[in-house]
Amino acid sequence: MKGALEIYLKENIDENIRIQSWDGRQKLPLFLLDFYNFYQVEILGQQCILIEILQEAPGIDVIKKHIKAINKTIDEHLIFLYKSISWFRRKSLIKHRVPFVVEDGQMYLPFLGLDLKKTVDKPAKKTVTFSSSTQLAFLYLLYNRNVTISATELAAVLNTSNMTASRILNDLYCVGLLTYEISGKTRRSKKYKRIGDPNYYREGSQYLKNPIKKIVYIREIIGDLLVAGLEALSMVSMINPPPNPVRAISSKRLKEIESYLVKDKDRIADGKLIEIEVWSYDPILLSKEKYVDLASLALSLKENNDERIEQIVEERLKGETWYMG
Repeated sequence: MKGALEIYLKENIDENIRIQSWDGRQKLPLFLLDFYNFYQVEILGQQCILIEILQEAPGIDVIKKHIKAINKTIDEHLIFLYKSISWFRRKSLIKHRVPFVVEDGQMYLPFLGLDLKKTVDKPAKKTVTFSSSTQLAFLYLLYNRNVTISATELAAVLNTSNMTASRILNDLYCVGLLTYEISGKTRRSKKYKRIGDPNYYREGSQYLKNPIKKIVYIREIIGDLLVAGLEALSMVSMINPPPNPVRAISSKRLKEIESYLVKDKDRIADGKLIEIEVWSYDPILLSKEKYVDLASLALSLKENNDERIEQIVEERLKGETWYMG
């Protein structure tokens, strides 16, 4: 196990890693030597003791007691080495911030800021729908298929925090839509890339939701609002446009048009107003045209019960390389 792990760590973390026997065994309580083998390793300048589990893996309470006993004599970082690990055990170790590596490449090294995982070892996917920010990132990568991107770079694109961008990328990675490589001088920077077409959209579409949060109305078109709804569909197909204009705006920008809103129900019922779709994310970030992006448009029209509209949307989607109906 040690040899295979050393190769993996060299390829993915630090090419200078060398796992060797540790000569401090005599400092430890004898009972620990029945449970573990001990090795010395330096990872990115950090001195660590690699603890190979020899018997059936002990529970978290026992491991915590063993860590306490070991820490009485040494102060290096401790890393537990597993041949295999269950999802439950992995979750428990992370909860208690116990560093570990697994023969198959999973690892949790909080003192280095590393948490690499295999999605195949996770239980059934629990994600029902993406959050609005995750859906926005999913669609951005849909239209930029060759992009490799870090959390910092994604944060700049979406105008959000690095922490949020990191969570978004992890969400997409955990459902198998992204892969990543570790790069940089310290081998700690993750660069993500989406999987290929048409699998990316086909696998991810199950988590997508209608971006429209609500509909409001204004008297006249203002600002740089993108064309949306059936009017947008008329711009990408042969369908006739609706009688009144339709535009889209993010919920964060709603205040910009608040003074123009028509709230009188009778005026709205008169039907001579501009319909404004208030979206959960900013459609401008995804579109290079005067209308909203195609995938979001399809989602916004999904609840339209007109079979003719559904057929037109489907035909238009089939023209995209990323789509497979």
